[in-house]
Amino acid sequence: MSSLPNLTGDLSLLSPRDIRLYLDDFDDLTLDLRGEIHERIGVQRAFPLNASTKFIVLQNSDGSEIGIVRDMVDLDPDSRDALEIALEQAYFMPRILKINSIVSNFHVPTWDVETDRGHRVFEIPSSKRDVRVIDDVRVILRDADGNRYEIVDYRRLDPDSITFVETIV
Repeated sequence: MSSLPNLTGDLSLLSPRDIRLYLDDFDDLTLDLRGEIHERIGVQRAFPLNASTKFIVLQNSDGSEIGIVRDMVDLDPDSRDALEIALEQAYFMPRILKINSIVSNFHVPTWDVETDRGHRVFEIPSSKRDVRVIDDVRVILRDADGNRYEIVDYRRLDPDSITFVETIV
């Protein structure tokens, strides 16, 4: 009989009642962990695409792990708001609303798009590695600089944009 690992027992889960999160004057996330203050906290989602509120890793400014928030919905409202803002900053991902063109130059496609954050032009180095389709309709793109873009449901784009997406994916 094989024994499965006790993953939650092996994780350094933080109790919601032991922590308070807030933004300092420079909008950096600060953690009060049972009276011990940690400044300039980094945040990372363990499952960014399918469990965005669960298992949020909190890191010191040097990148070392402090602990994990099991589910941010369990935090007090002010801490949850501060964590949401920090996650939005860490996971800045404009939503693509329209694709104006995709032009390949030396097998590297250059995308010209309209997003909810304005007009963008970027290159996708590898369609196999940098274009991910989730649930057959959601598309996540990573450009040559590591920036991510999202198409929530490519079927809801205009017909020309849909054609562009279907030729890439």
